[in-house]
Amino acid sequence: MKRLLFGLAVFILGALTGAALTGISIGSQVDALYIENRALQDNLQVAEKELQQLRENSKTTHKRVISKITTRVAFSEECDYSEYERSTIELTVEKKVREWLKIISGQEVETINYQLVPRIVDNREMEVDGNKIQLKVNLVVIAENVVVYLEIIPIKDKV
Repeated sequence: MKRLLFGLAVFILGALTGAALTGISIGSQVDALYIENRALQDNLQVAEKELQQLRENSKTTHKRVISKITTRVAFSEECDYSEYERSTIELTVEKKVREWLKIISGQEVETINYQLVPRIVDNREMEVDGNKIQLKVNLVVIAENVVVYLEIIPIKDKV
C-alpha cells in the first residue's frame, strides 16, 4: 500500500510539475505572440499612414496632359457632295485640324486656354478637291482627348 501511495504521490507530483512547466511554456509563447501582434499593428499603422500620404501626393502630382486630338465632322444640309467627296473632305479636315491644334498637344488640361481651341479652327476656309468649304465649330471637349465637333458648310462661288 505504501508503494501504491508513493507511486500515486510521484504521479501526482509529476502531473503538477508537468502542468506548471506547460503553463510557463504556453505563457511565454502567448507573451511572445502578444508582443509580435503589437509590433505588427504598429507596422500596419505606419504603412497605412505612408499609403495615405502617397495617395495624397499622387493626386496632387498626377497631371492630365492632352495626348490626342480627334474631330467629329458633320455636313450642313446644303451640302450635296457624293460619298467619295464627303470622305475626302472629312479626312482632309481631320488632318488639318490636328495640324492646327498640335500646339496644344502635350500641355496640361488644367492650364490650357480653353477659348483658344475654337478660335483656331472656327470660320476657317479651305479647298478640298476643288470644293470650297468653311468650318464651323459647334463644340469643343477638352480633356486628355480633345474632341472638336465641326460642321462643314459649302462656300458658293459668287458669280
